[in-house]
Amino acid sequence: MTTPHGFAHHLASLPPSVGTTVLIGVDGFSGAGKTALAGDLAQHDEVTVVSVEEFYLGWEGLAEAPARALAGLVEPLHHGETPRWRPWDWEHDREGPEQERPVTTRVVVLEGCGAGARALREHQALTVWVDADPSVRERRLRTREDWPLYAPHRDAWRRTEQALAEREELPGAADLVVRRHPDGSLDTEPSRHR
Repeated sequence: MTTPHGFAHHLASLPPSVGTTVLIGVDGFSGAGKTALAGDLAQHDEVTVVSVEEFYLGWEGLAEAPARALAGLVEPLHHGETPRWRPWDWEHDREGPEQERPVTTRVVVLEGCGAGARALREHQALTVWVDADPSVRERRLRTREDWPLYAPHRDAWRRTEQALAEREELPGAADLVVRRHPDGSLDTEPSRHR
């Protein structure tokens, strides 16, 4: 068992995987605790967190997100350039204006469903799968502030994220499986399939 601070310190000690950046993928099914873990990691001075949701093309756009993240985030980092992309405007259901995301930290954590896709993980120093029991995931989802917006899409999204995970051989292809406890502590173990 470790703390988020200890885990962030470990990530910062990894060798760069994209240019001078240590890129970490944090994937898992909805409600598993990815965003909470990423929020904990973001408290560390050497970590920038980017949500892969910014690369979705709406509720039907999960499959395209890895390629969009590769083009908007990974390739610029590889060339020492400022990442830029057009995040999805969830309120108006369309692409928003292009935004720049300067990266001044050594570690970038890309978190969200699809962050561990094959096209992205080959550029990652570490691919993490955040796990939680299905009943826990559903309970967390229903207590989220955005549940009223998410609820009508839940069943379709569940099928989509499961199909993507199967196609991308996740969680088996992840380097590490993490479970985050209510007190914030983490259980980490190597993926059994690695």
